[in-house]
Amino acid sequence: MKKSICIIIKVQAVVVITAFVLMAFIKNGFSHQHGFAVVSCVSDDNSVTALSLMKASAFMPAENSYTESRFETEDIIMQIVYQLARRSIVKVAVKDSAGSGIIWKIDDGIIIVSNKHLLMKDVTADVIFGNGERVTADVIGYSQQYDIGFVKIGQKSVTNSVMRDIYEAVPILYETETENARSDFGQNYSGKNVLQVGAVIDKNTANFSKGKVNELNFIPLFNTFVLETDCYSKAGMSGGGVFDEGGRLIGMISGGEVPESATVREAELTYSIPPILIETEFEKIK
Repeated sequence: MKKSICIIIKVQAVVVITAFVLMAFIKNGFSHQHGFAVVSCVSDDNSVTALSLMKASAFMPAENSYTESRFETEDIIMQIVYQLARRSIVKVAVKDSAGSGIIWKIDDGIIIVSNKHLLMKDVTADVIFGNGERVTADVIGYSQQYDIGFVKIGQKSVTNSVMRDIYEAVPILYETETENARSDFGQNYSGKNVLQVGAVIDKNTANFSKGKVNELNFIPLFNTFVLETDCYSKAGMSGGGVFDEGGRLIGMISGGEVPESATVREAELTYSIPPILIETEFEKIK
């Protein structure tokens, strides 16, 4: 846990520094030049500037005039979180299926975690990074209990341009096994803002939605307690990440509740795997 605390402090420092950089550009806006066109989770409209990003994602009220004074602290924080989080997310394609993945470790290559239900389709997967580069990764194993799997990209296959644009996710390893641990998590996170970020299956864009943490809930399908958020998610975001206001990973998207009457397959509640389970399974496979 000492290691996790040190990493958290480091990330918070990055967020603060990034805030000053972002504020320097926010008046005139800035172009997103990392290969991911920003789109709302419930809209296909592209956003180019920080201002249009916030407008499209409901970070700001829908009015005709926007000035610097209208930017609320919460909105700017979530924009910064996106800039950090999107660097941890990749697109993962296996045979005729595609989803998202999270950069879990950068050490002698790159380890990416995604969903077992995607990775068990083959022994290799295509990984598409934010700059558009595509690399073949080896499936190195998946959990026997949970919807968790891992792929590895060898160091020789990773270019300098990829390394400059990626960021190892910083997980919060909160416990879920006991009632007291779940209660503590609820007290610290229930109602807090989160950002869900994933890849889209039909194009090289990042998909995101903003929402709040509900609770840790036992879902028989996942055979464990999972993180429940009120964020929208849709096809292709499975395997993506749920990030808190410090830019820290608190869950991996694995499924959600879609109304039976829905004409569009978008989940209104999203279920995500807690990072402690990912870490435990990675240690077993490693």
